[in-house]
Amino acid sequence: MSEFQVPDCLVLKIEEHDAETQKLDTTLYILYDKKCSNYVVRGRRAITRTQHSCEYSYICKDLHDLHFFITFVISKLNLWTFVLYNYDNLPIESNNITFDFLYSYDHSDYELVAYDKVNYKRRELMNVLRMLRNVFNYYN
Repeated sequence: MSEFQVPDCLVLKIEEHDAETQKLDTTLYILYDKKCSNYVVRGRRAITRTQHSCEYSYICKDLHDLHFFITFVISKLNLWTFVLYNYDNLPIESNNITFDFLYSYDHSDYELVAYDKVNYKRRELMNVLRMLRNVFNYYN
C-alpha cells in the first residue's frame, strides 16, 4: 500500500434527476475527513450543449449544515440516486481529492450499494451522512 493513499473511505455519490425529463442535473460526491473532522463535498452540474458546468467544493463540520447545503443545490422534488462507494485509492489529503478524481474512479468495482431515482427522504439521507464518519481511514 502506498503511503499516499487511504485504504478505506466511504464516498457517497448523489445524483439529481429532473422529475419530468429524468435527465441528470447535478452530481455530488461526499466523504468525511477524520483528520480534519469535516465533511468534504465535490460537485458539478450536468454539462449540456448550451451549458458548460464548473466544479465546486463545500466543506463543513456540522451534519445539519451539510444537509442544508445538499438540499439547497438539489431539489427535494426531483429524483435522487444514491451510490455508496468504498474507495481504496484516495489521496491522503482530502484537499487533493477532486471531482475529476472521484468521477474517474466512479466504477462498480468500488460500489457497495445503489438506489436509483428515488424520492428524497430526510431521515435516510441523514443516516447515510452519519455513516460516512464511521469507516476506518488514515485521516484519523
